Amino acid sequence: MKHMAEKTKIENYKKSETQFEYENKVFLGPLRKMVKDLSGRNRPIVLPKYISFRIQENSKKMFLNIEEQEGIRGTKKVIENATCKNMQTDNAAFEGWAICLKAWLPNIIETVELKWDVPHDIEKNDNKWCHYRRFLYRVLRFSEQYPWFSVSNSNINEVENFKRELHSLQNNNFSKIPDPKGDFDKLSETSVEFLLSSDLSGNMIKEYDLDFIDRQFPVGIKRNKEKFFTSGLSAIDLWGAKNETLTIIELKYIPEGVKSKNIKVGIISELFMYSCIMRDIITGFIIRPDYTPNKNEDRFYDNIKNYSKIRANMLANEYHPLIENKEVIHIFNDYPKDNYSVDVEFKKAKYKLESSKKIHFYED
Repeated sequence: MKHMAEKTKIENYKKSETQFEYENKVFLGPLRKMVKDLSGRNRPIVLPKYISFRIQENSKKMFLNIEEQEGIRGTKKVIENATCKNMQTDNAAFEGWAICLKAWLPNIIETVELKWDVPHDIEKNDNKWCHYRRFLYRVLRFSEQYPWFSVSNSNINEVENFKRELHSLQNNNFSKIPDPKGDFDKLSETSVEFLLSSDLSGNMIKEYDLDFIDRQFPVGIKRNKEKFFTSGLSAIDLWGAKNETLTIIELKYIPEGVKSKNIKVGIISELFMYSCIMRDIITGFIIRPDYTPNKNEDRFYDNIKNYSKIRANMLANEYHPLIENKEVIHIFNDYPKDNYSVDVEFKKAKYKLESSKKIHFYED
């Protein structure tokens, strides 16, 4: 009999009652009202546990502070740090919260500053350390791309030291092409992904103006042949290309009638990081793997010098309510494009998958 993994319980939670009241008054109260006015219904909006939000007095600067928490797993004390977590979780998705709150609350937010507790109890070959490196990469690229976003003075050296580690980077590869998984009679995100890249590929190729579409482009980065970011099955869900344009798609599938934990602002963080990695691959900052088992990956790498544009797409049948504001995509796309040789355009669409496995796309 397999033992269930014990969950971590937070026992000394840092957000004080005063902080909760402040966030409810300044952020959650206005957001819930605006979302209800927009959608006509109450939508659940909760700020993440590990990030504290505050507006600087007499300014329009929002501070995001990612705080370590002391917890307990079973009988063992542990330290939980969201900078070492999966980037799509609410607690780690600083890009998603920065863009969404700036989009919804422009009267009080013009700039955003990020501060975080540096993890101190992880080994450098630990998977948590790979998550942390990926976090620093996201912080670096986000601060480079968006002038309104900055890093706290207390963390600047952490980012500058990380920049010196960014060399000799290489993308990884899967040892074999990922097999489709999931029950196709009872759809899952994986099975929907496979359907979109196979049975319904004609629909996708037409909708996204592609020469081909594929799934699971690996993005686990190595340095000097050793794991640098998380690897394993780290991958872009769907991708394809035509002429000078590479298209990447972050897919979400929420089963109808299911209250899913997968409706996250973190889709913004995922899509942003993938766009940065692909831009770095195209510009040669990250080199190709020594071997790829997929002919479409070979096709991409062989034509890499031809790409000058990336279309980075969110595709979901349901989104977090804060992503439904059209200003979110506007802010996502509003950066100094002249600073980059490869332009990235962020887009968002919804789809509906019928029981007959027909799919309908529509702008959200």
